[in-house]
Amino acid sequence: MEDDITSIEILIGEYEALKVNFEQERIDEDIPKYNSLLNDFTVMKKEYHNWNRKKAERYNIFQVLNIRHAETKTHTPFLINLLNPKGTHAQGLLFFNLFINSIAPESKKHLYKDLKISSLRIKEEKCTEDGRLDIIIESYGTKEPFVIVIENKINAKDQREQLLRYYNHCKKVGYTNDNILLLYLSKKGEEATNYSMGQENRERLKKADVLVNMSYRHDIKNILKAYIKQLESKKVKFITKQYLDIIKTF
Repeated sequence: MEDDITSIEILIGEYEALKVNFEQERIDEDIPKYNSLLNDFTVMKKEYHNWNRKKAERYNIFQVLNIRHAETKTHTPFLINLLNPKGTHAQGLLFFNLFINSIAPESKKHLYKDLKISSLRIKEEKCTEDGRLDIIIESYGTKEPFVIVIENKINAKDQREQLLRYYNHCKKVGYTNDNILLLYLSKKGEEATNYSMGQENRERLKKADVLVNMSYRHDIKNILKAYIKQLESKKVKFITKQYLDIIKTF
């Protein structure tokens, strides 16, 4: 029995030695491959740093200032400036037309055709007895008046009867379902909650082409892409591209 145990111990020892030798041989074989890979990576890293020094690919002013998710400090004022034909972008109705053609129901697109710059009034955070509207766009001097209210939701939660109050405000000041457009804008196109407007009312207003859900991830992103292609100003194009990069992370 003792001889058998000794033989087994010797066999195990030989196996362990063979295993170590085999692994060392594999390591010796692989070392040139690893060295080559490391050298290639070092070269690529250097080339990338040289390229990135000129391009600064990840440099984004919205990220640097840590305002990429700031609803009231970034997204609402940025959209208002683009939508406003008198905005500092100096591109007139370009963004507004792309925006409205993308999201407006077919039954209402005739309201927004052949508009003049002087026909629009755009306000941010308009205070009313029914609440504070994030973005409100009204027409002046057009054959058919209209109002567009945009409820901008990045991370904030719905307030009590928020959408319902905004809709009721539009009705109070003289607008009807035929010329009211209520846009619920969120990161991914989520529905407003029942806390903001009951499901029955939401479904009714959707069927009447009054309420439209839209998203940053899809709608705003695609509108911005089309806008950038048509821009004449290099400065506006540069800033808008930076903003678009932020939208892509939503």
